[in-house]
Amino acid sequence: MARGREGSRAEWEQIRARGLTRYMLVRALLRGVPMAITLVLVLELLQGRTIDRELLLDRSFEWRLWVAAALFSLGGALSAFARWKSLDALFGARADAGGP
Repeated sequence: MARGREGSRAEWEQIRARGLTRYMLVRALLRGVPMAITLVLVLELLQGRTIDRELLLDRSFEWRLWVAAALFSLGGALSAFARWKSLDALFGARADAGGP
């Protein structure tokens, strides 16, 4: 869907045809993983560490990265689900989906 505007019913029908699971997975991964990497690296830089081989091999850094990726991906999935429901309400569920 186009940013800013909600897009068209035709766009929504194409997205909806691919399914909720795919929509949530793609949105969660495309938002969660890059955001987690960015945030963890920025926090390391703010603490005065350099981004080097030593940092990348540090087990505590790896742990923070995995936790951040999981949390941001979960947040992305929840956001995607809310957006799906919002767009479904805006454009209306398909008649064959069992909706009103």
